[in-house]
Amino acid sequence: MNVLEKAKLIQELNQLIDGLEQRSLSFFEIARSKARIKDIFALCDEPIFKKQILQFKSHSQPEKAATDFAAQTLFQLSFRGVFQQGKALEQALYQHPDFGWAILHDPQLGWQIWLIPAANRTALISEWENLEDAYHWMLQQQQNYGCLKTDYELKQIQNLIVPKLTSVLTETETNLTVAADELQTIAEHEQSNLMDLSITELYSDQEPIATERSAQQSQQPAEIQQPSSLAVEPDLPMAASTLAHTDIENTAAPSSIIKDVAETLELNQYVARIHSLPGEEASLQQLYRLDIPSLPEIAPYLDLLLHGADLEKWQHYPIYLAEQINQQGCFVRYLALLGAENQTQAMQFMPLLNNAEQYALAAIKTIPWIDLADHFNSIESLFDVYTHKAICIWHDENYMPFIPAQLIQTQKIIQLDESTADIKTPLLLLKERQKIRLIHGHKRLALSQNESAYPYFLLERHHGISWQMIQMITAQFSSPINCRELYKEIQKHISN
Repeated sequence: MNVLEKAKLIQELNQLIDGLEQRSLSFFEIARSKARIKDIFALCDEPIFKKQILQFKSHSQPEKAATDFAAQTLFQLSFRGVFQQGKALEQALYQHPDFGWAILHDPQLGWQIWLIPAANRTALISEWENLEDAYHWMLQQQQNYGCLKTDYELKQIQNLIVPKLTSVLTETETNLTVAADELQTIAEHEQSNLMDLSITELYSDQEPIATERSAQQSQQPAEIQQPSSLAVEPDLPMAASTLAHTDIENTAAPSSIIKDVAETLELNQYVARIHSLPGEEASLQQLYRLDIPSLPEIAPYLDLLLHGADLEKWQHYPIYLAEQINQQGCFVRYLALLGAENQTQAMQFMPLLNNAEQYALAAIKTIPWIDLADHFNSIESLFDVYTHKAICIWHDENYMPFIPAQLIQTQKIIQLDESTADIKTPLLLLKERQKIRLIHGHKRLALSQNESAYPYFLLERHHGISWQMIQMITAQFSSPINCRELYKEIQKHISN
């Protein structure tokens, strides 16, 4: 199916869904529309249709749609369910008063998300709206309060706690076993002493002849037991050998789990070579690095990575794009992760890719392969799709986007006395006639000439901003002028 066919199907889907939402169709037309939508879904199983599928299921199967939607988020483990009644939702949500979120559905009003902002606090409630907008509201609250941990973070905490708890329980069990063995030994020793005492008393009352006969008989069990003890000894090395063999098999087992992977992968007109990543965890998770021999120029700004569990379906999954930064907060490159089935996997894998180089992530976005396929061969086109087509699913608390250095026209239009800059100081830019010009940031650029991208604020000419306006606003400031304060003042002027 080519791009034009997909576009036509999406247009038809939107028309069918609009007709269902307006509730002006006859029963026959409703049934025909739903049947046609199902036919389209049967033809298409790609991320480009997920939004339309969600809209349709929200009408036909609202509870399942919301549950499936929650399962694809970063916070599935803290999700408390989908409810039709507010009281039932409150009861389930407040059973875990430290954190959590839940979805409330009303056929007429739409969707609400309830979110606990802090431990033992009353839940915040979104407006009635569609499911995606309500979730976007929740992400904004998460940015403000940091009240939820991602599934990956919760699993990391669990991985830290469980071994410690297991160690404590094992130590306790060992101590109890040793104590029980000691008690059993003492009991057997006491019982043996009592039996010896009883036998001695009994023998002392008998005649000497009977004592001799008893002594002869008492020697026989010892002679009988001796071969028995000898017969057991050969079994011990055999048991040890069996255990050792079992240990060897168990030790070798994980290596057999890792599947063989192809040597190359086709990325539209390009052929990428597949390379293993260092580290045992990366190997277990089947993570690989890709390089394209015919495109060596992308290496400085893009690192292509692959989750190789299912190479036949990787194009059906979203591509996860991230901005990678170093310990000082400077831009390093973009990361593109192919083959991750959902956001949870992407959030789990990307830290593994950073740990080896001690880098961090500033933000993660998702984009369909069809939108990225022809736009990663230059940093300008990659920046364009990352900025305008990719959807942000996570960013750090003080996130600032980065713009490639070669896109900036550094010629000074307005003379400003800039305040002192550091690595985290953004540039203030104005976009006009397909050019991006520098308003404020010469001191920031002077800090390093080797950075490939810089944090930035962007103003656009078509929003009513002119150089005369900027000159007028800067005249109101006392020197030196701070970039963030200037940006806020311009935004305030536009809104007024």
